[in-house]
Amino acid sequence: MTGNKNSNENRSPSSDGSANGSDGVDAAWEEFVSSHQDELHDVERSRTARKFNKAARKAEKQAQLSIDDLKPEAFARAAGPRDFEGRSWLDTDDVLNDDDSSFVPPNPSIGSVRKSTMLFVVLLVIGVITLTASILIPALSAWLGTAGGVMTLIGAAGMFAQHKGHTETRTDMFDDGARV
Repeated sequence: MTGNKNSNENRSPSSDGSANGSDGVDAAWEEFVSSHQDELHDVERSRTARKFNKAARKAEKQAQLSIDDLKPEAFARAAGPRDFEGRSWLDTDDVLNDDDSSFVPPNPSIGSVRKSTMLFVVLLVIGVITLTASILIPALSAWLGTAGGVMTLIGAAGMFAQHKGHTETRTDMFDDGARV
């Protein structure tokens, strides 16, 4: 019913006699070149044109890749800090037991914990457990919810109040506390 129609099928050139398309552009360009041939020839022989051609040839020559430009590091990189020394992961125990190993085991001791901090942590944990129990036991939810909420708030507020940040471990003014 509504088929595709080519409305440009029988178009004729425009009324001024020039053809639409690349033929008209090519003809106009050839006409321009022929009318300005002497000037274009002078431009081609100018000092600026010679300098430009020389620079273009030099840039093209530099852009070409030569086998001499390739370095061995491009194919085989040097050993890095995580490269293996020929040992397998299966030899981990042997590596750790070597006398020349630079491995230092971590120190897992927490250090001294203040009694007030321990009290606030215990209150927080018991408060959360009590709040969870108040959801699971509907008959006692009013009492458990109230007690759990109070313990949770006291524990969280106490821990927040004791938090001093990292100001006592700073080494200088720009130390933001990040440790590796």
